[in-house]
Amino acid sequence: MILSTYAQATSKVVAQILGRRHPTYDLMADHWDFLMETYTGGREWFEKHIFKYMKEGETEFTDRVKRAYRFNHSREVVDLVNKYVFKGKVRRNEDDAPTEIREFWQKATRGGKDIDSYMRFISKRSSIVGRIWVVVDAVRRGEGESRKEADAQVYSYSVLPQNVLDMSFDDDEQLNWILIREVTRDDEDPTSTTSRQYYRYRLWTRNTWHLFKEDNPERKTNQNIRFAFVEEGKHDLGVVPVFPVDHMESDELYHSPSMIGDVAYLDRTCANYLSNLDAIIQDQTFSQLAIPAQGLLPGEDGHDKVIEAGTKRIFTYDAEGGAPFFLSPDPKQAELIITSIRQIINEIYVVVGVNGERTKQDNAQGIDNSSGVAKAYDFERVNSLLVNKSKGLEAAEYQMMDLVMRYHGNKEFESPRNDSGRKTLVVWPTDFDTRGLHDELDISARLEALTTPIELKRYQLKQVLDKLYPFISEKDRNELTKSIDDMADDLTEQVGLAFGKPTPSVSSDAADKQDKDSDTDTDQDTGQDKAKREA
Repeated sequence: MILSTYAQATSKVVAQILGRRHPTYDLMADHWDFLMETYTGGREWFEKHIFKYMKEGETEFTDRVKRAYRFNHSREVVDLVNKYVFKGKVRRNEDDAPTEIREFWQKATRGGKDIDSYMRFISKRSSIVGRIWVVVDAVRRGEGESRKEADAQVYSYSVLPQNVLDMSFDDDEQLNWILIREVTRDDEDPTSTTSRQYYRYRLWTRNTWHLFKEDNPERKTNQNIRFAFVEEGKHDLGVVPVFPVDHMESDELYHSPSMIGDVAYLDRTCANYLSNLDAIIQDQTFSQLAIPAQGLLPGEDGHDKVIEAGTKRIFTYDAEGGAPFFLSPDPKQAELIITSIRQIINEIYVVVGVNGERTKQDNAQGIDNSSGVAKAYDFERVNSLLVNKSKGLEAAEYQMMDLVMRYHGNKEFESPRNDSGRKTLVVWPTDFDTRGLHDELDISARLEALTTPIELKRYQLKQVLDKLYPFISEKDRNELTKSIDDMADDLTEQVGLAFGKPTPSVSSDAADKQDKDSDTDTDQDTGQDKAKREA
């Protein structure tokens, strides 16, 4: 049973609530951390994800980790897809949007990001970990009984899945409640605070919220955590103001597949191979010297002098009459690693569906040998990925708008719809073709020069309209669309309409009758007639 207040709850009850985890949390938490670390990169990444190979000494391994480097393919594919998604125009109908929605679009986060920047951030985060959670909250900036009187700012923020500890769904898969972990820092006063980071826990229900915190952040490693109640309040929305945003549609309640769920592990393998290649190059450049030293035992002066003859990487062996030589790795090992790295890089972009970006073997060699058919299939695959992601982001934006209006007291808000039933307040692109406005205009001109059905010309003009005026109001768009639908096929009739009345076309039968009555032939032009006209 969900309590209406936890102010008087015992520490045992609070600990029981905050210790909950959803069924897949323990299974997925490390995976989510790894995905974020691989995308973010940094020197700390190498210390955790470069592996020690067999019989490698500690000193050699430490030095190899310090020299390690990588090309961050995980970040590249995420940023590449995000760039493609937002290359299309997102139409937000400000003329038909309520004032509350327009204000939210201008300042969607507590820090002041507009809705476009915020949606880019949400899109990128969902690509990395598969599913993130979006919270819509409000803060009062004044005094008053209602939110309007108190000048409340409604804002939103996102939460990574590692910090969404548990939740409950009803039969319709709507949230009953959700438990979120927040990271905060004791740094309000620079003279008296500890600057320690600690966790706070916020429980959202359909009408209330409750905040708890760790009461002993300075505890020792083996000491139990103490929790304390902080505050609580009501929002009275009738729904939990938290919802998930997925990279791709999924039937899973607790997680969703990530774009780089497989790519990150291939990326890690590639980084380890690069580190091994670096070790081979080091050993090839600074080879180990082997010197005959028969009869000189360790501890003798002669043996020590031989060791001091060069670098410390020297082997002595008993080979009477033998010449010194250098020991180094087989160069074929380096060739094998380079080939493997190239193959892995290619597979990374194939997995995501943007292998067209890497048709030249890591953009450094060869020419693009992809056929036109192969490129068409690549485009269809990428277009499908972008359309699915675009639909998910559009749905997320409508969920945010519904919660914004609920915070302002309107629980029955509905977006305007067009004749086909699609919501029109925010329209995300559903086609990511590569044709621009000039291409569409050129196609329209070529169609006009051909004998093509008027329906085809109308369809093409609507494509031009979308790219020429992507942000016009729905009213103006409907008027222009209606004008295109009413457009006549006969050029003569269009010219007549432009001058105020239709110009009737004269049939051939009527012309023949006119010739017979006047005893003339309008189809022929004699030299005499021509001379009369010239005179």
